[in-house]
Formats: sequence, C-alpha cells, structure tokens
Amino acid sequence: MAHRDQRLGAIPPASHSPFDAPGSAQDAPASDGTALSAFPRLLFYNWKLSILCLLAGMAVSFLLFGLWWPYWWIADMDTFLAYQGLLFNDGLPQEFFDHPAYLSYLSLGAWYWLLHGLGLLPVDALSSLPPATDATAFNHAWQQLIAWGRVLSLLIAAIYVTTFAILVRRLFADWRLAILAATALAYSGGIAMHFRVIRTELLSSALATTALLLALIVAREPKLRHRALFLVASGLCAALAVVDKVQAIFVVLLIPLIALFFGTPADESDARADVRRGEWASTLMLLILAVATTLPALALIWIGIESGRAVYHPIGGGLAGTYQWLIAGFVVLAMIVYAKIWRTSFVETIAALAAIALGVNIGILSLLLSYNLQNIMATANPIEHMFTFAAWSLPALSNEPQIISGTLIATLFKGLGRALAAHTFVLHTSPRPTLLLEWFAIAGGIVAWRHGERRLPLQIAVLVISVWGLDTLFTLRGLKLEYFAYSDPLLILAAALVATRIRADQVSLRAQRVTLGLLALTIIWAHAEPVKTTLSHRTAQETCSFYPHYVSRVTFPFCLPPS
Repeated sequence: MAHRDQRLGAIPPASHSPFDAPGSAQDAPASDGTALSAFPRLLFYNWKLSILCLLAGMAVSFLLFGLWWPYWWIADMDTFLAYQGLLFNDGLPQEFFDHPAYLSYLSLGAWYWLLHGLGLLPVDALSSLPPATDATAFNHAWQQLIAWGRVLSLLIAAIYVTTFAILVRRLFADWRLAILAATALAYSGGIAMHFRVIRTELLSSALATTALLLALIVAREPKLRHRALFLVASGLCAALAVVDKVQAIFVVLLIPLIALFFGTPADESDARADVRRGEWASTLMLLILAVATTLPALALIWIGIESGRAVYHPIGGGLAGTYQWLIAGFVVLAMIVYAKIWRTSFVETIAALAAIALGVNIGILSLLLSYNLQNIMATANPIEHMFTFAAWSLPALSNEPQIISGTLIATLFKGLGRALAAHTFVLHTSPRPTLLLEWFAIAGGIVAWRHGERRLPLQIAVLVISVWGLDTLFTLRGLKLEYFAYSDPLLILAAALVATRIRADQVSLRAQRVTLGLLALTIIWAHAEPVKTTLSHRTAQETCSFYPHYVSRVTFPFCLPPS
C-alpha cells in the first residue's frame, strides 16, 4: 500500500515552481508518507478499517446526541426542509427558497418516498399526515419524519467524509494523513453539528469541497488519466453546491485561485511535446458538449437575472446583470493564467475550459428537474439573494439605496475584526476545533519560510487567508456555526500540507502522544454544541411564531388555540 501511495506521487513534486525561491528544497519527495507513519500501530491499522472506525464513531455520536431530539427541537431547519419533502411527494410546488435548498428539497422527498416504499416510514407526503387534532399520531409521524431526515444527514456526512479521505489520500499520497484529515473534518465545528440535523449547508459544503479537491488533484497531476472527467465532476459539484445554497459561490470562486498555487509544470512531469490526434478528438467532443449545454444554461441564467430585477435590492456599481458574466470571465482568466504559469499545452487548456463549462452547465440545468422560477432567480442572482437575508440580521443595510455602499464596507471591516478575534479563540470563543489546525498550519508555514521554503508557506497562506475572507463575509449572518462547514476544510488542507513535511524520524514518542491528545481534544471540543443542545431547555410553543410562514399548510397541535 505504501508503494501504491508513492506511485500516486501527489506529495509536492521534486521540481521548482515559479513560487519557489532559488535552490528551495521543499519539494523533495517523501519516502513512506509523513510523520504519521511513525506510529501506525498506535493509531492506525489499515485504510479500510480506519474509515469504518471513523464512520462508526460518527454513528455512535449521532445516536447519543441528535437522533432522539424532539422533532421541534431544531425546528429551523429540520421541520422546514422535511415539510418541503412532503410537498414534493404530493406533487406540490416548493415553498422554501431562502437558500434556495433545491437539492435538499429533492433529496428529502426522494428519501421519504424510498423509505415509504420499503415500509419503514408510514407517512411520506403531506396528504397522508394524521390530523393535528390527533396529537399523539401527528407528533409520532413528525418525529419519524425528522428522525429519518437526520439519518439522511448522517449518510450524506458519511459519504462526504469518505470522499474527502479518498481525495486527500490521492492529493497527498499518504493514507494515514488522509484518515487524520477526514477525522478532523468529521469533528469540525460545522460538520459535527450538521450530521445530526437537517440543513442545506452540509450537502452544499460537501459538493464545494469535493469540487476544490478534484481541481487540486488535476493541478498536481498534469498527466492525470481521465483529467477531463475530473474537471467535469469539479465543475458539476461547484454548480450544484451553489444551486443548493448560494453562499457556496464564495468557496467556488476561490477554487481557481487556490489551484494556481498547487500546479506542477507540465514539461517537468513527463509531458509529451507532441499532441496525439486522440487528444484533439476528445477535446473537440468536449467543446461540442460544452457549447450544446451552454446555450440552454445561459438562457436559464438570463431568465433568472431578468426576473430578479424587480424582486431584489439593486446591487449598484453598474454590476446589475453583469457581475455574473464577470464571474465567468474570472474563472476563464484564472485558468488561462494557470496554463501560462505551469506551461500547460494549448489543447489541454481548451479541454480543461470545456470540461469545467460542461460540468457547470449540467449543474445549472439540474434546476429543470423541478422547475421553479424562484430557484432560478436565487441561483442567477446569488449576491442579491444573500443580501436579502443579511439585511434581516443588519437592518442598516436595507436602508441603503443599493447593495454596494459605505455601510456594507464598514460592516465588512468590522466583520473582519470579529472574524480574526474568533480565530484567536482568546478574544472571542468559538465552537471550532479546527482552530488547533489553523495555528499548527501557521506555525508550520513560518518555520518553512525561515528554512528557505517559499511555495509551502504561500500555499498555507492562500488557504488560511481564504478562510479569513470567508468568515468575514459570513459575519453578515452572524458567523454562525453552520457556515464553518464551508471554511473548515481549507484549514484542514493547510494543516495537512505542513504534516507532509514532517518526517517520521523527527517525531518523538512524546510528540506522538501529544498528537493523540489533540485528536481526543478535537473530538471532545466538537461535542460542545451537541451536548449544549441536548441539555438546553426549550418548549414546542417557541416554534409557533415562524411555523405559519415556513410550514404554511400544517398546523401543529401545540400551536392550536386552547379549546
């Protein structure tokens, strides 16, 4: 297995890059993985068993904290999304568009339909709900719906963590490091809470992170077999992430920027000088498919832009209806710059552009599976859509004539201070175990810089600064725990980069024990919010104020007026 990981060769290659200082040796190939190989019997047994143990730990945590919470305990968004699934199975239109939650809405409906077909869920549609006057039967039906919805969240999280482990293993060529990274993800602040409730951020962040990892693998392996398929999948995941929750647009836009720092020169990776006829043929096929899907995808986006003009707050700055095309131009420009820096051939660059376009187009066209104009408007106008809900939290923003304003800039500046304070933990506490990895990554980057390395510190810097930027934007919605699901994977990757540079013979037994202690601390820290939620004192009646808006076709027994 060690031989196989070395063959994948995803640890920084032994070649100089434009980001390296002259004579830098940080890209020297590693032998048997990282320092983690120093204690395989202490912490790991084998790849498959380690994955199974990680997933089993998540399941046990879920059974202890989450599955049995009353269905109204986390009404926002457990009940909201479960209700949308019931609408779907009755053939009724979607009513919840805040995120816009399109994929979550479809997946829950399909999940309930499947369970009902298997005889595991008696109620799978709104029309089959017991009447609210029969409180016992009604509450039992809803408890089953929410519990099974939470099981779906656990399954999504399990697939996410496993996929993350597989892709990180491919990226860094060390399965032990991949297991630790996946463990950090499973017990990160956002994911550790997400796999026990029903929320859109889990699926959206899983897709966005997968898109990033696929792009980085392509960047690190210029002669990757089926390279185009990796890029199609990356573009598809990126688009679907935004379709489910528009906040993912910020992570998606970081992908081409981050990839610039992870490339490998094509001509120093056994690249061929000549291009075979087959490559031109496959590139032409990709171009045909990309063009064929671009036209309907653009038409859909244009419908959303035009329809949104009368609905959303104007963005201002002359960007109304145009920033969407600027986003597309930014991605294209970043890919061209990447090709220039890393000396990618013309045909491979065209193939990459076509592959990304094809994947993104398919993701956009998924909106036709259950057509609703509001989903299209939200996806086509992500900034305006997000601003609508940011203004709910910060009313001063809604008083401005347009989105881009001095008030917004001042608010973001204050948000940066709050975000940085939260990253210290001392100035502002945070339920975020990945802060340990951030501090480790920053320290490792500083040490690497002092030893003459340049590329590694820059890679760490771009990941960490990206997280700071994301958190600053998320302060517009209170920098809630749920949004950590988008940024924590970047901190985990930054820490993994440092770990790839630590040799096994440099790690003492004491350091190994400290590592195990920090792993245990991470798992305990991740349970702070679930335990807090379990011990909190809530009443069902507290949810009655927003049910009429978000669950309009259902009246809950505890919200009925006394007879």
